[in-house]
Amino acid sequence: MDASPFAKLPDELLEAIILYLGPTSTTSFALACRRSSQIAHEPQVWHRHCLAEYRYWQPHHDLKEKLSLPPAQTPWRQLFAQRRRIDAEAADLFEALLLTQQERYARMERIANWGYDVKDLLLGIVDGTPDDAEDVLARRYHANAILGSIHRMTAVEKWMRLQRQQMVRLEEVLGAYDLFVLAGRRGDLSDIDREFDRIAENIRLRDPDFDQLSVRRKAEQIAKYLRSEKLVGNPNEENYHALRNNFISMALFEEPHTSLPLQSVAIYCAIARRLGVNARPSNYPHHVHAVIEAPSTHTLDGKPRPITHPPRPDNDDQPPDETEVMHMDPWRSSTETPRSDLLTRLIQMGIPASHHQHCLAATSNLEIALRTGRNLMNSVSEARDLAHTGVPNPSTSPPVPDIDAAWYSMLWSMFILGESSAASALHRRRQILPYLIEHYQAHFPEDLGLIERIVPPLLEGQREWHVLLHLITTARKADRNKRAPYYRRAGIRERVDGDVEEGLEKGDGESSSASASSSPAPGPQNPVPPPTGSGGRVRGRSDDAGGGGGVDGVVDSAAVTWKIGTYFRHKRYRYAGIVIGWDTSCGAEPAWIEQMRVDDLPRGRHQPFFNV
Repeated sequence: MDASPFAKLPDELLEAIILYLGPTSTTSFALACRRSSQIAHEPQVWHRHCLAEYRYWQPHHDLKEKLSLPPAQTPWRQLFAQRRRIDAEAADLFEALLLTQQERYARMERIANWGYDVKDLLLGIVDGTPDDAEDVLARRYHANAILGSIHRMTAVEKWMRLQRQQMVRLEEVLGAYDLFVLAGRRGDLSDIDREFDRIAENIRLRDPDFDQLSVRRKAEQIAKYLRSEKLVGNPNEENYHALRNNFISMALFEEPHTSLPLQSVAIYCAIARRLGVNARPSNYPHHVHAVIEAPSTHTLDGKPRPITHPPRPDNDDQPPDETEVMHMDPWRSSTETPRSDLLTRLIQMGIPASHHQHCLAATSNLEIALRTGRNLMNSVSEARDLAHTGVPNPSTSPPVPDIDAAWYSMLWSMFILGESSAASALHRRRQILPYLIEHYQAHFPEDLGLIERIVPPLLEGQREWHVLLHLITTARKADRNKRAPYYRRAGIRERVDGDVEEGLEKGDGESSSASASSSPAPGPQNPVPPPTGSGGRVRGRSDDAGGGGGVDGVVDSAAVTWKIGTYFRHKRYRYAGIVIGWDTSCGAEPAWIEQMRVDDLPRGRHQPFFNV
């Protein structure tokens, strides 16, 4: 007979008690008696723990389907135990990669291969590591790096599916770009999905008779709601090409909710589809519109179609009846855009009449993805130009995506997506490859596994294939080998000097020169001084502050003044930065040294240069 005091309690009370217990306490509670064990092992108990402890799940779990089933039909306790085992193994690997550089990227890759099953753990490290922890910067940096790698793997997989002509929703195709600049904040594909569901539900709640409206009325009501909530459009067209306007997660979650017409139409179409409206982006040049098609049984105005009404063939070049197709421009208006207005603009642009129907028709998700890549190319170039004119105040400016990450997303999409012709696709990939590899090496070395898995198979049989294998093998070997220790000479302090302000003492010499970020764009290194806001490094020389450089690689401590970690604003170029290191002399490539006229500076290249 069960002698535990719990055995005397009714089942209802035991079930109420277990609602207040966490996973570990639930396991302990199960050991109290047979009845508590039986209740603690109920599927609904572990269903609750799974959802409370873990927000993110790998797609193979098919969580949405599991949640639609009765709890008893899913082994929730085993699923929870599996997630706990993954957490433990990933945590051990994470601790190991902090202790040594040897096999660091291999360990990061192993953690990233668990995908979204370790995202909660990594976010816990980023958010939960105390500021006064000895290794707080290392923990947050590497956790964020692995998170970024997981997001990029997910994005690339979506584009690979699209290139193979498999089903990928429009919001997933465009949201894949957002995954490159996510950096742990809200804006994941699942977050975007939930937000679209919420907006669609709000539209229904605002108008209880929404489902009884005609398609034409529904289309206008959706645009009206989105514009009233300022979720589409851009009131400040001076910032039309701002980098943030290319990302639908920023339009949804960040103030102000601005976007390009393409992203506004994508948001509109995703919500319209949830509300039973068949809306797709158009091929219209320079400004994307939404194309809304009537269902096969009714016109856009809700009138029944004759049973004998023949369906339109896909290759029909004749203009559709206005009861079948309408156009919306949610970026500008909540009312229908007349077809005649669109035709007039096409004529003004000089588009031949034979192409008008193509421009007004709906386009494919692949074409929208490529169009987004081209927009990103323009926006990144503009963002770099703006960065050179000064750095905005981060407390008053809207969030700015990481420029290097945005450029990386464009390179990946251009490499994967494109023409169906094998010859054209190969030519494009061979053009993009050097820039993709250069950017990976400079900014995202933790993506070695992603490069190895995706890039060589797409170039198999080409001369680049052998070069890639050598590059990957060399990188793997370098990661396995123990790094040689680097010693600084006695008397050298980790300080750097420069022409700075905002609480820092100004050096005696002229303002320090600085280079561009480590990889501003494909092609020659950009010699413009300020950083691109991307976290890339900028190299600048130290001033003649109370001492000269040393000899034979030794630097007098007086010549190296500012501490690593110092925040500053450059007096001449106006960019803000943080000192992250310094070199005893300029170690840049000869071409860059000549281009920046480093040897014309006092003491030339033989003086300390700092990294910011």
